[in-house]
Amino acid sequence: MATTTSITASAALKLLDLRLKSTSAILTSAMGEFTAPSQQEIAILRGGGIVELYRIMEDLPEDDEEEEEEEEGRVRLKLVTRVETRSVLRCLSVVRLSGGKRDVLAVGADGGCFTVLDFEGGKGKVLHCPAFGKTGECFLLSFTTFSF
Repeated sequence: MATTTSITASAALKLLDLRLKSTSAILTSAMGEFTAPSQQEIAILRGGGIVELYRIMEDLPEDDEEEEEEEEGRVRLKLVTRVETRSVLRCLSVVRLSGGKRDVLAVGADGGCFTVLDFEGGKGKVLHCPAFGKTGECFLLSFTTFSF
């Protein structure tokens, strides 16, 4: 007599959405002051629904050695935060709200929905995400933020 087994709720299959390697292609970028006033930053939109925020850092040369030649400082990018939206993003634009001292990011998705992201404190926060489409769901509600 054969015994039958059933899958219980505790032993159900769990799915994990994990990317082993992120996309390297940049779709579009925008420059603004997202985390603090007078901090120049670059927002990058990558394929696969990833928004990255980089701060422009300038390393000034040390004044210990006085040379006649003027040396320029090195400019580098530092990753501030990375937002994975789990959706297909198409465009982004920098918006400064009236009376604001920082910029926010308006991101457009494939389905026509747009979301306004705020990066206060270096973490991505959704300010506005209207219900859109037949189901009334917002495409960018679930996102993961990685701070560095």
